Amino acid sequence: MSTLEEVLSEAYKLVIPSEEEEKRIREVTQKVKRLVSQIIEEGGIDALVDVYGSGARGTWLPGQRDIDIFVVLNDRRIKPEDVVKILTSRFTTLGLNWALRYAQHPYVSLQVDDYEVDIVPCYKIQPGERPITAADRSPLHHKFLSERLKKDQILDVRLLKLFLKTIGVYGAEIKTEGFSGYLTELLVVYYGSFIEVLREASRWRPYKTYITFVETSAKFKSPLVVVDPVDPNRNAAAAVSLTSMSTLILAARRFLKKPSLSYFQPSRGYAIRQVETVEVVYPYPGEPPDIVWGKYKRIGRNLFKWLRECGFKVFRWGVESDEKTYVKLVYVVEQTKLAPYTLHKGPPVYDDAVDAFIEKYVNEEVIGPFVVGARAYVIKKRKWTDISHCINAKLGKGNYDIRVNLYDGDLVRKTPWLT
Repeated sequence: MSTLEEVLSEAYKLVIPSEEEEKRIREVTQKVKRLVSQIIEEGGIDALVDVYGSGARGTWLPGQRDIDIFVVLNDRRIKPEDVVKILTSRFTTLGLNWALRYAQHPYVSLQVDDYEVDIVPCYKIQPGERPITAADRSPLHHKFLSERLKKDQILDVRLLKLFLKTIGVYGAEIKTEGFSGYLTELLVVYYGSFIEVLREASRWRPYKTYITFVETSAKFKSPLVVVDPVDPNRNAAAAVSLTSMSTLILAARRFLKKPSLSYFQPSRGYAIRQVETVEVVYPYPGEPPDIVWGKYKRIGRNLFKWLRECGFKVFRWGVESDEKTYVKLVYVVEQTKLAPYTLHKGPPVYDDAVDAFIEKYVNEEVIGPFVVGARAYVIKKRKWTDISHCINAKLGKGNYDIRVNLYDGDLVRKTPWLT
């Protein structure tokens, strides 16, 4: 068994980028920053072009291929859409590979070699000032962290990011509902180190964990609350779901008890192939990822409830997508075909509701009504015995395929990092 010190010693090596990689990311960043600055200046826009996020603070993970550059507008009469229009027009003229992305407002994603550079317009705001767009806080976030994040904590941030990534809860997007890069850095600053974050996280309790750098009277109702130090009315952990928070609690507890490099080496566990599954597969719609994930998670949750109403026992379910060609709803079930009849429990015989129950079934093709103990029951015919028919009844006609017992993804695999 490896000691904690031995595991951490090896784990830190995994998050140190090579000199060549650091040099390359600096070159791409500066190249795009100069180009964007030139376009903004030629367009007569009063703005500061700068790099924020993990790229600016050196907290990015090796292999990371995304860079964030912000156009901080001093003139509030200029709309982010106007900046995007000017940038994309020039990028097109230069023959550059770009794509339009959407958050609260549009921004540009520029492909440079194998790097994706997001160019995000925002407005300059002062600490405590109400932001106009969600991106407006980014310069303030950078200033806060740059002043407090110590040099020896940079590796701890990287290690925590890799830990979160391995256990599947890194990222605040709707797809993951986990911990953002900014939140990860706040936790290291607050607790002091990677290992202290895990020690404290192992003792967290959902809806009872409250972390703050500043005084605030704001009330938050989330599993985890981390008050944003640059905006006391915002919970920086608002995106973290109960499942993601609980996953970190469990992973922290287990790692501290049995340290292992498995928590820093993303991999797939082996599949348990005896379970039954059903997938509802759609072609990927031409919409931004966050909208797609939100939409299909809602559809998936409603279908989960419907499958249970049909009598199917669902062990777990999820939404999966490559964000290019497909999005699918996956259900791991006890069985995909049910017996034609089911036992249906009625009210106690002394309850007034029993009369309505008897009158509903007395002339139906059922076994009963009969009494067992104090309750009335019937054995009635199911409406759907095949899971595909149940799904079709809920979703109706549409552009989707139903696949039974073909799934081989993460929902039927052993968790590889747990020790």
